[in-house]
Amino acid sequence: MNRVFSVARNTFIEAIRDRVLYSLVVFAILMILSSLIIAAISGEQYNKIVKDLGLTAISIIGIMLSVFLGMGLVYKEIEKKTVYNIFSKPIKRYEFILGKYLGLAFTLLVITVGMAIILFLLVLYTELRYQGLIEFYYGGQHFTEFFNAIYFQYLEFLIIIGIALIFSSFTSPILSVLFTFLLFAIGRFSGDIRLFAEEIKNPVSAVFAEVIYTVIPNLEKFNARSEAVYGGSLNGELIIYTTIYAIIYTLALLLLSMIIFEKKEFK
Repeated sequence: MNRVFSVARNTFIEAIRDRVLYSLVVFAILMILSSLIIAAISGEQYNKIVKDLGLTAISIIGIMLSVFLGMGLVYKEIEKKTVYNIFSKPIKRYEFILGKYLGLAFTLLVITVGMAIILFLLVLYTELRYQGLIEFYYGGQHFTEFFNAIYFQYLEFLIIIGIALIFSSFTSPILSVLFTFLLFAIGRFSGDIRLFAEEIKNPVSAVFAEVIYTVIPNLEKFNARSEAVYGGSLNGELIIYTTIYAIIYTLALLLLSMIIFEKKEFK
């Protein structure tokens, strides 16, 4: 396990040096500027827009970093030939894959928490300033739903990292990005694809849509922005179910990555 944590630590340090701090600074500046721009809007609209824009920004930044950092997790080591030095030490291939995943997962955790804190401070300022209007229009602050939405977004990032890691294990960065974004898009609209197949009543399309819905993770399950913005019910059973769903898919993606990397031949 020490070897896994060593790989994870090196991955985290490398990612921090690359993009993490920059993304946090950019996010903070964008949120502050957007808040100033929409400050003239009425209290209830201000609160809604700040939450909605902020959660959307966290989602976009997290997805982009998951894909673009994930695409080079393995390929970069192969391209630079550092993989030979790594495997000259007593470390197994599955430990290398697991360490890379954990390192990037922790990197995204740091980024997500940092962005969530920035957004929460802006939301808290808004809620305190327009408390009466927000109570009237929304019936409360819905802070619990806000943090649940952040948590769901992070679970989505973990799955996207797993997808990117699979493609990084056997293809080039460009193809890895394309394939990851393609699966991400299908995952976001897999429910709609299933409904469309049911509407056209084509048996072949129905089977195809069912396979997509079953095999590819339904990422729309991790979208809880509307509950955070407008209020809604995210009960404990739903949170547990979504967490288990994310864990199962993440473990499956990790296992597939390990199998592919075990069979890979280095030239």
